[in-house]
Amino acid sequence: MNAPAFFWAKIWLRLGIVLLLVGIAPILLQQVGFADSIPVMATLVTLTVAPLGAVCVVIGIILVLVAWARRPREPS
Repeated sequence: MNAPAFFWAKIWLRLGIVLLLVGIAPILLQQVGFADSIPVMATLVTLTVAPLGAVCVVIGIILVLVAWARRPREPS
């Protein structure tokens, strides 16, 4: 694979996964552990961080496809 594109793809994918986990975890904890309280902060974190994580994952997938498409062809 194309080394720089694959390197950046891994970084974007890791960042996206971390942001998705940070964005989704508060709302899950709110539903499971603290069901009686008002979920304002959990909702705000989910609505601000999780979409950014999803965008990062999409960018990472695009970079993986670019790295795969630009890989050197083996001689036949």
